[in-house]
Amino acid sequence: WLKPEAFWTQLWRKTIETPCQSRALQIRMLAALCVLAFTSTCVASALPQESVSRACFAPQPSLDASDERGGALSLVQMPPTLRSVGKQLIPPRMIVQRGCTGSTAVMAIAKDLVSKLGVEIWPNAPKEMLRTGRPDKNPWYAPGLTLGDAVRLGVEKASGAGQIMLFNGYKIKSWSKDAAQVELQYALKELNTRTVIVHRNNSLDTLICEVRDCFASQHGPRRGYAVNQNGKRDNTCFERRHSSTGKPMAFINTENLLENLAIAESYQEEMQSAITELGFEGGEVVFFEDLTAHEYSAENLDRSTDAWSKFLGSLGIRADREAVKNILKEAVGTYHPPERHTEAIYNLDSVLDKLTSAEKGSLVRM
Repeated sequence: WLKPEAFWTQLWRKTIETPCQSRALQIRMLAALCVLAFTSTCVASALPQESVSRACFAPQPSLDASDERGGALSLVQMPPTLRSVGKQLIPPRMIVQRGCTGSTAVMAIAKDLVSKLGVEIWPNAPKEMLRTGRPDKNPWYAPGLTLGDAVRLGVEKASGAGQIMLFNGYKIKSWSKDAAQVELQYALKELNTRTVIVHRNNSLDTLICEVRDCFASQHGPRRGYAVNQNGKRDNTCFERRHSSTGKPMAFINTENLLENLAIAESYQEEMQSAITELGFEGGEVVFFEDLTAHEYSAENLDRSTDAWSKFLGSLGIRADREAVKNILKEAVGTYHPPERHTEAIYNLDSVLDKLTSAEKGSLVRM
C-alpha cells in the first residue's frame, strides 16, 4: 500500500465512484485521501525497506474472546482496504439464500458434507452474520464498527484457526447509495468471498412458509395469514417450527396471489444479477428441491449429487463426485417428501382455481 502508482490510484478511483449523500461529503473524503496518501508516501521514503516490511506486514495479534469488542474498535481508524494487508486470510464462503427457502436445512447439510470431505468449517460462525442488532447473529458487530469490520473480524478468527467461514448472505444487494451496504460489499470483495445462490423452485412453497411464519406483511402486498385446522387465526408464527402441537395452515390472499408469486420468483434473477454486478466469484444457482431430494428417496441420489457438486464448485471447493454421492447416501430416507398442499393451504380450492386460470396449476401438490 506504500506504492502510490498501484494502490492509491485504485483507492482514489473507488472513492470517486462510491455514491455519497452530498457533493460536499465526497469532497471531504477526497481531501482526506490526499492527506493520507501524502503521509504514507513520506513514511515509505523515510524508512529503510526492511523496516517498512516489518512495520506494515508483520502479523497482527489476534483478539481473544475477552476483548473482541473493545480491541476491535481501533480497526475503524484505518481505511477498509488497509485493514487486512499482510494477513493470510482464507476467503469466506457465502450462501445467498432468502428465508423460507430451506436455508436452515441447506446450511446443515452443507456443513456436514464439507466437513466429511475433509474441509474444516469454523464452528463459531453465525449463520446470519450479516444481520445487525442481534449479538447472537454477529457477536463482532458493535457501536463504532461497520458491518464490514465485523465480517473481517470473523474471517480473521476463522483463518487463524485454519478454517473456512461459511455464512448466509441473503442481505446482499446490488450497488446502491446506502453507505453501509457499499462498505459491506467492498469488505466482502476485499476478502475474496466466494458465493453460491440457492433458490426454491416452487414459489408457492415459499409463499406458504412466509404466511405461516407471519413474514407475509414484510414482503410486498399482504399475502395472507396463518390459521389452525378450524380456520381460526393462529399466532404461533415462527415458533411453529419448534412446536409439538398441530401445524398451522396458510390462508392465502388470492387477490394478490400472482403478484406475490412473481415477487418470490424474481428473487433468483435479482440475486444472480447482483452477484454478477458486484463481481463476486462463483454465483452459480442451485435449487433447494434438488439439494434435498435424496433425503426422501434413493432414486433422487444422482439428482442431489449433481446439485451439491455444482454447489461446492461455486464455492471453490473441489470434491470427487463419487465421494459426494457416498456421503449423501447416508442421509437417504431420513426425511419425508414435501407435504401435500392439501395439508398446508386452508383455502386450497380458491388458490387452485386462481393458479389454474394463470396456467400455474402445476405448482400445487395434491
